[in-house]
Amino acid sequence: MIRRLIVLLLLVGGRALIEPLRAPTEGVIGPASLLSFGVLLLTADTLGQLAHDLRLPRLLGYLVAGLVLGPTLMDVVPEGALADLGMMKQLAVGVIGLLAGVELRLPDLRQRWRTIAAILAAQTVLVVPLLTAGVLLLRGQLPFLDGLGTAALVATAVLVATTLTVNSPMVTLALLSETRANGPVAKTVLGVVLLADVLIIVLFTVALAVAQGTMSEGGGPGLWALLARLWRDVFGSIAAGVAIGTILTLYLRFVQREMILFAVMVVFAAAFAAETLHFELMLSLLVAGFLVENVAPVRAEPLVHALEETAAPVFVVFFALAGAELHLEAFLALWPVVLALAALRAAGIFAGARLGSVWGGAEEPVRRYAWMGLVSQAGVALGLATLIAERFPAVGLGAQAVIVGIIAVNETVGPILFRQGLVRAGEAESEEGDAPAAPGGEASLDPRGAPG
Repeated sequence: MIRRLIVLLLLVGGRALIEPLRAPTEGVIGPASLLSFGVLLLTADTLGQLAHDLRLPRLLGYLVAGLVLGPTLMDVVPEGALADLGMMKQLAVGVIGLLAGVELRLPDLRQRWRTIAAILAAQTVLVVPLLTAGVLLLRGQLPFLDGLGTAALVATAVLVATTLTVNSPMVTLALLSETRANGPVAKTVLGVVLLADVLIIVLFTVALAVAQGTMSEGGGPGLWALLARLWRDVFGSIAAGVAIGTILTLYLRFVQREMILFAVMVVFAAAFAAETLHFELMLSLLVAGFLVENVAPVRAEPLVHALEETAAPVFVVFFALAGAELHLEAFLALWPVVLALAALRAAGIFAGARLGSVWGGAEEPVRRYAWMGLVSQAGVALGLATLIAERFPAVGLGAQAVIVGIIAVNETVGPILFRQGLVRAGEAESEEGDAPAAPGGEASLDPRGAPG
């Protein structure tokens, strides 16, 4: 009975937690958004299955569904609905953060730390200067760079390059879930993309402060103020992650019922706390999942199983909404520059991953195929691009258009490359295999697809 009461409190508390996170609505926008969301999910699930039948990643179908139904093309899911559905995206990001944490296991890190560190260092050292040089060389075709002085020009180029160096934990986890890959390539790529986000956010903050110091309209906190804020945000996120991990541990120890419901409620509570206390939601939940899996004196299998069961629909939600937020016009307006910089980035990643794999003493499959898992970009890069547009109105909107165009290319090509790399490395289902793609069954919203 006590456990039932706890579950009931979770339901009531969850409803209370959802309300502050709901975007303001007027008139019929709430019901309209809900209807649009349902249409989007059904379309994404259908196109995801079609992509799977064509031996393409399911998430490519989700992205296409969002792009077609979003504001760029059919406008079935308009801008207002996307704002109204922000809560659903927060839920998806939070669940993916927890899933990333429990998938990041200490034995794998200890075994592969040299390779992961070497690839991460080589990729950063090569890609940032290479993209900076590319932006400077192509400045004549980038109108937002016109009229900038030398210092401001270089600072803006570095800021754009740093943003474009970000990888995508979302895409990585989605592909690993779909293909059930668990070999050296999969473990190495997962370690690199999770640690790279933390490193790149630090570099981005420094680059942002330097750019602000060279452009009058970027006035605001200086380098040391931004570094102090970064220090506070990072350690605040870690502290929040420890607190959330403790709550999850206690629940696993004493209740261990309705784990999916509890995980969702924890994510909503963490999202509300993140808005109030200003810490990074995904980082805190990643820390929480990592602690439960590797440090807590309880078995984390119930939580892992619950997260894996929810993974397929969560990925549908995230990538369908991400596809709806992509703006095709950003690519079409500057497509030669976008393709050139995307190719330059891929070349830098290829060279950095190969060099880092050799330095780190990685296995031959990692040396040959790990770079294919580092091309994708998604939510984090889009968030940084938005921040540039907000901080630098004169040049930020143009820079954001270029960055979003490159993200659109990488978000489309990257998953295809990664899936091919996993297949060629022998870590995923073969091209002829008919095995279900997700840990809990086929990656479909239809519950009948799960094994019974």
